[in-house]
Amino acid sequence: MTSSSTKTRDRDEILDAARNVLAREGLYHFSLRLVAREAAMSVGKIRYQIGDKAALLEAVVARECEIIDLRRDQWRTQLVSCPELDRASVTDIVAQVLDEAVDAGHVSAIVMAEIYIQAYRDPALEPLRVRLWAHDHGFWRGLFEGFPEARGLVRRIAYYSIDERVFSVLLGQSRDYRLLRQSTLRALLRPAGAQGRSAASAWHLHLIAQLAGPAQAALEGASEIKGTKAVLARQIADAMARDGVEAISFRQIATSAGVPLSTLTHHFLSHRDLVLGGVEELYRRMRASLGRPGDARAGRQVLLLTHEMALGALRDSRLTPFAIDMRRRRAENVHAQVAPLVDGEGDRARSQAFTMALIGEAIALGEQGQQPGSAAFPVRLCELARD
Repeated sequence: MTSSSTKTRDRDEILDAARNVLAREGLYHFSLRLVAREAAMSVGKIRYQIGDKAALLEAVVARECEIIDLRRDQWRTQLVSCPELDRASVTDIVAQVLDEAVDAGHVSAIVMAEIYIQAYRDPALEPLRVRLWAHDHGFWRGLFEGFPEARGLVRRIAYYSIDERVFSVLLGQSRDYRLLRQSTLRALLRPAGAQGRSAASAWHLHLIAQLAGPAQAALEGASEIKGTKAVLARQIADAMARDGVEAISFRQIATSAGVPLSTLTHHFLSHRDLVLGGVEELYRRMRASLGRPGDARAGRQVLLLTHEMALGALRDSRLTPFAIDMRRRRAENVHAQVAPLVDGEGDRARSQAFTMALIGEAIALGEQGQQPGSAAFPVRLCELARD
């Protein structure tokens, strides 16, 4: 084997290991040391082959872009002999693409979600977000470029998929969730002016209730904490809101709270207990903030933390009820504002679908996106609904 082919093989092994570590541990905990352990090679070799952590992240995103483009080309081959597509066919295709994210593509789905959401917190990741979005959007544009009837749907599909993808990975094995996703997709792609049937809306609400039931039971089972533990939980929640769910550590919280480490470990026995204590406090705050639909800052926090909870739930299933419930509530909170703008009055599925598309836009475009609660979001909703 030549030195060139050996170097290529080593690089591929490093990138595969890096993608696995990023999906398993999250971007906050991502390090050359963990990648070296995963790849069974030295940190020095990774530095020689690729560079520092920033260079490795850049290489990982470049690999994800290659994977996106390859999948796009495979789908185009699948569709090349198809004479036309209607909206029902487009719905089937989008659902299948999301199913593939649950199965063979789950590492890519998590890596993409990590880059998108952490770019909100770390400006250094902004160029990676921009590059990833160009290929992510290009996937759908390339898929449907030969079908005039589908081209106008590309933006709303691309935005919706960004919000949807991580939840498909988290909940894709649930029958109720897959049915709910299909109902949402149908509503997203329904032509403007074509009202959904009341039975379809009733079915959608039934599925929401089915999915919310177990989550609600888990949330109601959590006892309210008081005293010193409640004060510490508020400190944890403050740190989570500022730095993200994954950033929490005992030492960090003890320092910010001004208490001995032993006091903190007395109330929160493990790191998981620490995280759960902060998440429960954040959840109470987020429910309160959802009662203020004009609060753009609260909307941004809900956007970030709902996705971070979903990513966290992939690593700790105790966070799953919080991710499910906050995702449901963020759409319910703006239904009265969203529905009239997207022909969705009396149609919960359609208002939820376009809320997801708008959130996906905010994630994809960063500070340029219009999230629920911003002054410009009604205009963007109308534009998406007219595509």
